[in-house]
Amino acid sequence: MIWLYLLTAAPLALFIVYLLVMDSFKLTKWPTLVFSIGAGLVMYVVSWLICRIPAIGESKLLVSVVEELCKGAILYLLINRHKVGLLGDATIYGSAIGAGFGLMSNIFHLHHLLAVGGGVNVWHTIFLGFEAAVMHIGCTSLLAMALMMVHQGKFGSSRRAKVLGSVISFAITILVHYVHALEPINPLILTALLVAYYFISKRSLFKKNSKFVHEWLDEGINNEINLLGALKRGEFAGTRAGEYMLTLKERFDPEVFFDMYCYVQNYLELSIAARSNLILKEAGIEPVHDPENQERLVEMRTLRKRIGPTAETALQPIVDRSQVNQWALSSLI
Repeated sequence: MIWLYLLTAAPLALFIVYLLVMDSFKLTKWPTLVFSIGAGLVMYVVSWLICRIPAIGESKLLVSVVEELCKGAILYLLINRHKVGLLGDATIYGSAIGAGFGLMSNIFHLHHLLAVGGGVNVWHTIFLGFEAAVMHIGCTSLLAMALMMVHQGKFGSSRRAKVLGSVISFAITILVHYVHALEPINPLILTALLVAYYFISKRSLFKKNSKFVHEWLDEGINNEINLLGALKRGEFAGTRAGEYMLTLKERFDPEVFFDMYCYVQNYLELSIAARSNLILKEAGIEPVHDPENQERLVEMRTLRKRIGPTAETALQPIVDRSQVNQWALSSLI
C-alpha cells in the first residue's frame, strides 16, 4: 500500500515540475520553498486538530475558515520577514504551502480509508486527493497574491486600508474554499476548471513578473551606481538626491544628519549588490556572496534605529523601502 501514499504526492510533484519550467528568472529560494511545503504539512495537522472540535468540524464553512487562516498565517510570516517581494514568488510560495497542506490532507484521508477497511477504490481516491490538493494550491496562491498586493499598498498605504484589504483577501479565499466544499458542479468538471485556471493564470503572471523585474532592475541600478559614484567622489551635493539631502540638513542635528548620510551610502551599496545578484541569477550564474554585505546590513539596521522613524521617512525619496527592495536586500543574507 506504500505506492498509494506515494501517489498522494502527485499534485506536489506536478507543481514542482511546473515551477522549474516557468520560473525563468530562477528567483525561487529552495530553502524557502522547502520551508513553505513543510509549513503546509504542519498547518494541516494544526487545522485537523482544531476541526476535531465537533462545533467546527461539522460545519463546512468553519472548516474553510480554519484551513485558510492556518495557511494564511505562514504567508504573513514570509511576507513580513521580506522573504517575498514579487507577485511571482508570492504565488510560488503560496502554492507550495497549499501543496504541502493538500499532501498531508491526502495522507490523512487515505490512512482513514485504509484503517476503516472495506477496500479502497484506488482511482477514486487518487482523483479526490488530486482535486483537494489543486483546490488548496489554487486558494493559497490566490491568497498570497492578494496579501502581497495589500502589503505593497495597492489598495491604500494606511494601516486601516491594509487591515481591510487583508480581511477582504481572506474572505474571498474562504468563499472560494467553501463553494468548492459544497460541490456545486461535477467534481471532474470542477477539477478540470481549477487546473486550467491555475496553469493559464500563473503562466501570465510569470511573464508579468519577469517583465516587472527587468524594469525594476533597469530603472534602479544605473541611477544608484551614479549616485554612489558621486557620493564617493564628493560630488553628491551636485546631484538631485544630494540637493534634497541638503534641504534636510537644517531639520536634523549634525550627528543625526551624518548617520543619515552613512545610511544612504550603505543602502546604495547593498541595493546595487542585490540588483547585480538578481542579474547574475537570470543569466544562470552563481551570485556573489560578499561577507561585507552582512556587515553593511547590520550597520544599516543600527543606523536606522539611531536616525529614528522621522529621518527614515524623510529619506524615502532616496532610500527605496518598498517590499520588492526589502526582499532583494534580504537575498544578500
